[in-house]
Amino acid sequence: MKQKINVWEGVYNCWEEAPGDDDVFEGKVWVDKVTSRAQKALTAHRSNETVSLAALNKDYILSVAGAMLLSSIDGNLCVLDFGGGMGASYLPLISSVPDFEKVEFHIVEGKIICERGREILEDFPHLHFHEQFPKLANPVHIIHAGSSIQYVSDWKELLAEFAKYQPRLLVLEDLMAGDIPSFITTQAYYGKKIRSQFLNINELIEAVRALNYRLIYKSRYTGEILGEVGPLPMENFPPQYKLNYGSHLMFEWMGP
Repeated sequence: MKQKINVWEGVYNCWEEAPGDDDVFEGKVWVDKVTSRAQKALTAHRSNETVSLAALNKDYILSVAGAMLLSSIDGNLCVLDFGGGMGASYLPLISSVPDFEKVEFHIVEGKIICERGREILEDFPHLHFHEQFPKLANPVHIIHAGSSIQYVSDWKELLAEFAKYQPRLLVLEDLMAGDIPSFITTQAYYGKKIRSQFLNINELIEAVRALNYRLIYKSRYTGEILGEVGPLPMENFPPQYKLNYGSHLMFEWMGP
C-alpha cells in the first residue's frame, strides 16, 4: 500500500520556529526539476505549431479579460456570450471582479436552456437570456464563445454575426482548432451523436482577421473529457487529423 505523504505539516507562530532545510533551493532535486521544466517549456516554445504547448491553459480566460476591460472603461461592461449555458461563464466572471454589479451579461442559447436559466438564475437582474441574437441598447464590449463554435454548421457566418456588434474583444475558448485540416466529425454524447467541427487554426485566424480583428492572445486549453484531464482522446483518427488540445484565442477590434 502506498504511504500517504503530507505535503504540509505543523502550525508555527513565526518563521524561525518552523524547521526547514535552507539548502533546498540550491539542491540537486530542486535544480533538476527547475531545469527539466525549463527544457520542456523551451522545446515547446521552439516547436513549429501555431499555438505552442508552452502556452497551455487549464482555465477559461473570460474572467481575466473582463476584469481588465472593466477597469479601463466608464460605465458597465457588456458581454454577449454565445452558447453560454446557464451562466457557466457569468458566475465565474462576477465572482472575480469587485464591481460585479457593473457587468451586464447576455447569453444566447436554446429555448429550453433559456427558460430554465431564467428560473434558476432569477436573482441576477443583470443576466439576460436570448434565443436569438438580441438588439442591445448599449455597446457590446466582449463577445464570448466557449466550446460552442464547433457545433455550428456555418462558423464563418457566425463570426460575421459577432462582428456586427463591433465588440472590443472577441474571446473564443475551447476551440477544436489546431494545425490540422478542417473536418467535420460526430461526437458521442450519452448514446446520441452531435455533429462537430474541427478547424485549421490558421484558417480560423484569417477569417477573424478579415472581419477587422487582430489576434492578441493564443493558448492551448486542456479540459476534462471522460473524467480525465489531458490530450484529446483521438487515437482512432489518422495522424493528420489528431488534435492534442483545444485552443483559446482572443482578438481585438482594430477600429473603423
